[in-house]
Amino acid sequence: MIYDAVIFDVDGVLVDVRRSFTAAAVDAAAAATDSRRFTEDDARQLKFIRGFNNDWHVAIAGAAWVCFCEGWSFPEFARELDRYGGGLKGLRHVVGSDLTTDFEAHLIRLAQEAYGGTTACRQLYGIKPATIRQPGRWQEEVPLLSAEDAGRIASRAGIVTGRSPAEMELAFRLLGWRLPAQQVAVSDDPARDKPDPGKLAAILEYLGSEKALLAGDGRDDLELAVNARASTGREVVFCFIGNSPAPWPNVGHSFPSVNEMLNHIEVIYDKSQTD
Repeated sequence: MIYDAVIFDVDGVLVDVRRSFTAAAVDAAAAATDSRRFTEDDARQLKFIRGFNNDWHVAIAGAAWVCFCEGWSFPEFARELDRYGGGLKGLRHVVGSDLTTDFEAHLIRLAQEAYGGTTACRQLYGIKPATIRQPGRWQEEVPLLSAEDAGRIASRAGIVTGRSPAEMELAFRLLGWRLPAQQVAVSDDPARDKPDPGKLAAILEYLGSEKALLAGDGRDDLELAVNARASTGREVVFCFIGNSPAPWPNVGHSFPSVNEMLNHIEVIYDKSQTD
């Protein structure tokens, strides 16, 4: 398994966010509905559906299920979302007119309060927590790739993430390493977020990559690899990072951790060696 570049998702791959972004989505849904019916397991299930790379959208979906879909189990709700394309588009189709822009904006605000907290909400989002007053879930993140291990492949590595620039800066500080700006794509325009391949294509072009491995943990990461292959003509192989088997077909590799993945692949610097 030889590649000339490795592209990483951040959340769930480079950083354990089960107690940060995932928990913040659950906190937001609970605050909006006065119910703990929507759980972290439910939130993670949404990641296996198209259109839920953004955890704020996960919070909206969780609260909408509690408020507007009484009588549906969460797996039934998730199947309906997937049937209609996933993401907010699918959610709006399933829920209908009950899902208002004010409802969505309120959930985003609550999720930001839960994640940023009293320690970083103003820095990250320019707001002061008004409903969820806690130190901030961001402080519970755990790095999953050391600076030493990252340094070995840094010149052939890239990042494509749904994090904002400020959220990515938090991640780099936690990890203790960073990549040059040309090798990092953050979320600064929702229309160009995953699975749109444009930003990944720019990184592959910068690295001169012809055979890249994309490590991710969500359906949008898989779709990103597929779209990048179609739009660039370059080989982009998807690697699922997760404790369970990959939940979709057409996955190139599957490993329980990014460290295990790096132990089983070879990253080369002369792209002719991948032929």
